[in-house]
Amino acid sequence: MPYKDPERKRRWEREHRQIRNARRRKSTSIHSSQALDGDAPLSDPNSAEVSQPSVNIAGGLMIGLAFLLTVLIVIWRFGSSPEPTAST
Repeated sequence: MPYKDPERKRRWEREHRQIRNARRRKSTSIHSSQALDGDAPLSDPNSAEVSQPSVNIAGGLMIGLAFLLTVLIVIWRFGSSPEPTAST
């Protein structure tokens, strides 16, 4: 809470100290009880992420396909001449 008056800020913090401390105690008790429970499997917060090497491979394949498609379009568009060449 950005107060312009520092005294108002101190007063607000003093009045709400019990609530903030209760929240802190509750938060730390939840975390400590989970840490003490050895049988509970720990959730991996990064489990939804894809591994870095597979992302690199997929990105490389997409760039390679885009380059190949561009080359094929350029060859198709500019490679064929509209006039037959005369051979003598």
